[in-house]
Amino acid sequence: MKESLDLLIQLYEYLTKQIVQITRRVVALCREKKYHERIKLLCTAPGIGKLTAIELLVELQDMARFKSTSQLASYIGLTPAEYSTGEKTRKGRITRCGNKRVRTYLVESTWILITKDPWIRAKYLKLKAIRGGKRAVVAIARRFIIRLRRMLLDNVPYNATCALAA
Repeated sequence: MKESLDLLIQLYEYLTKQIVQITRRVVALCREKKYHERIKLLCTAPGIGKLTAIELLVELQDMARFKSTSQLASYIGLTPAEYSTGEKTRKGRITRCGNKRVRTYLVESTWILITKDPWIRAKYLKLKAIRGGKRAVVAIARRFIIRLRRMLLDNVPYNATCALAA
């Protein structure tokens, strides 16, 4: 019993040291000239912190490589699947074929965005009444990544009044 407790304590200490090292690496990466300005820009958006910002920048790289917003949403996996036969078209769940980590961070950030931005909250509540809460969050997350793309391309901070226009 004591040996297993000692083993668990050693494992805890090892994992704590690993977390500290990784955190230092992320902070150092955030300070690099390549990412620093864009991270500051992304952190102006509610729900986006340094970790989420660096994840977006590292995984998505240059936003200009996405020719359209639908390409970006598709890359992340936030587009609905479509089942078409003849004249009938049915939209299904999101494809989930994109980057799972970016999608996860984005949806988590969207929950915070909904509480902080009144325009987005109104849109969320409207969608929630029609489609349900989870689908509404995914729809808002899609709008959010499009807005973040526009922020990075135009080099402007987040502005709540024009969030719905994106």
